[in-house]
Amino acid sequence: MEYITHHRFKGIGLCGKRLNLPYATKVTLEGDILKTKDGEPICFVTSENSKRHFSRNDDGCGIERGKLTYAIAFGNRVCFENGRRQKFSDSEILMLERHYSEWLRKDVSVILFNDSFFSADVGELEQLAERLKIHI
Repeated sequence: MEYITHHRFKGIGLCGKRLNLPYATKVTLEGDILKTKDGEPICFVTSENSKRHFSRNDDGCGIERGKLTYAIAFGNRVCFENGRRQKFSDSEILMLERHYSEWLRKDVSVILFNDSFFSADVGELEQLAERLKIHI
């Protein structure tokens, strides 16, 4: 399966080397490991590095998918509600839990997105971003 870099990756790969993969670099998934075109292992597909820098591109929509998932999951959006600083408002948390529970990790008490979210259809991600008033 093909993945694409939606945010530059600069870091130490699983190969032990410093890697610098620019925006729109295509990489492949072999087993559970993302690899460069030269076969250098970068990171596990389930790792945070993978979610922050790479997205599934087998449908040609990897850049859009990556921009959306990054903005929703990691963006600098902050709400102040009930004197607390939080990423999502209480009403948004309820909406996420009601309508998008298949994309949420069940084993934590905060909003964390699971692997299904990072492989979701771009149209569904656009709808969620619109509901959260996140503009890409």
